[in-house]
Amino acid sequence: MDDGNLLTPEQEDTIYAIIKDLETNIGSQIVVLTLESLGGQTINDLSLRMANEMQLGRKDYDDGVLIMVAARDHQMRIEVGYGLEKIIKDEIADEICRDDMGPRFRDGDFFNGIKTAVEQIKKLIEDNEELVGQRP
Repeated sequence: MDDGNLLTPEQEDTIYAIIKDLETNIGSQIVVLTLESLGGQTINDLSLRMANEMQLGRKDYDDGVLIMVAARDHQMRIEVGYGLEKIIKDEIADEICRDDMGPRFRDGDFFNGIKTAVEQIKKLIEDNEELVGQRP
């Protein structure tokens, strides 16, 4: 959901294909939400609220991930469902934001920043499929 208009339709399709492959093969869900602005809210509060409202992940697994990017506010966050926290700990999510997304975003390359994050998360889930749905 590119509400911030950071991606071209072709770029959206590329990212969607990666996400769809994960959902088809494993079942876990990733949603990317870009916003122009947080509208005065904190990214932590808004990402958690949005993830809950979207009901990301499968009900019995709670295996959804929300990648939120607020362009004008220069903020990003990866919100991870409880059923993936053994795989994508807070430190790992922060590292993806800091090392993979941040440098690309600073260069104005939102597509490759988001794509790299989605690929990293997908690989972590695929490599640790046996842990999907296990709560910490």
